[in-house]
Amino acid sequence: MRFGGFRGHLMPFAGWRYWEERAKLTVKAVVAATVAWLVARHLVGHPDPYFAPLAALLGVYPTVVRSVQESLKYGAGFVIGAALAIPVGRLLGPTTIGIAVVLLVAMMVAGWRRLGDQSPQVAFTALFALLFGGHQAAAYVMPRIADVAVGLTVGLAVNALVFPPLHLRRGEDAVREMRGALADAMGALAENVVDPVEWDSLWGERESRLVGVQRQARYAVEQAESSLRANPRARWWGYPVRWRETPGRWAAPGRLNTLENAMSYTRSIGATLRLAMGGDEDDLPADTAFRHGYSALLHKLADLMRHLPEAPDEEAFAEAERMQEELERPHLAPGTDVAGLWDPVKEMLRLSRLLLDQIGGLRRG
Repeated sequence: MRFGGFRGHLMPFAGWRYWEERAKLTVKAVVAATVAWLVARHLVGHPDPYFAPLAALLGVYPTVVRSVQESLKYGAGFVIGAALAIPVGRLLGPTTIGIAVVLLVAMMVAGWRRLGDQSPQVAFTALFALLFGGHQAAAYVMPRIADVAVGLTVGLAVNALVFPPLHLRRGEDAVREMRGALADAMGALAENVVDPVEWDSLWGERESRLVGVQRQARYAVEQAESSLRANPRARWWGYPVRWRETPGRWAAPGRLNTLENAMSYTRSIGATLRLAMGGDEDDLPADTAFRHGYSALLHKLADLMRHLPEAPDEEAFAEAERMQEELERPHLAPGTDVAGLWDPVKEMLRLSRLLLDQIGGLRRG
């Protein structure tokens, strides 16, 4: 069971890396909150800058660009909430009607989608400012806005300068795991071409796992790409702000796209075989030599997939090309088409040719 073994080798490293990143994030949060408190209290001169360390925590997200986005949303929500509290405080004060009015308006404004996860900050700030500021809400909230500005600035600075997060290795590991899962799925499919009796017990399990691994790989690569944006460390190490600027430097997204294409062709081969099995037994590729030859081809492709692109093997790839051509020769020759009839053999050969092309792309990149 190669798939299970493959995951088994990755899991200890994944767990260690998780706690390493968690420790770095914790250190940054502590540093950001402490520095924000000191700056707001001793440099700005506010005696109780409670919002400074709280806002600083929002600048410490797993990616720099996410930190910037959430900080801007938090700041916008705070300012909007304060702006709502000032006129209500002057006119009504912290009364029952005043509370009802400020919450009604704040909850409606919080529905603005651009605020995202920080939308509750509008109602919180508005109610907080009204209750503690009363009729002098403006005098109460202005120092707090300064504290928030200090906290957000310090948090973003700490996140960008102290262990600025890059999740490239996580994306690369996820792509490598998908490649192993795809190779295992192709191997299972090769066995079912020869003996499709136990179809759902082997191929179905591998296909289901492959879909789950693909989703995780796509998420990991997108997170890794996001971590490159606005990240000073990316430039220090020679990475672009976006991977498309220099594809060779950060190859995981391109490899993932190729693997997803290969996954699609592999699943299509399985669907073709399943469709043929769903009809009459005569619809199945009855030629024993073809079945064994096609199974051997899939095993060869699975072996190539398992070892590429770290160890490209010219001879193995040339052997796969030869096996594909030998299988194609009697079935794709002129005069072999039958009008109006669907030929699962030709469809499987077409898909394996596309699969071979995708593996060739991985081999080159």
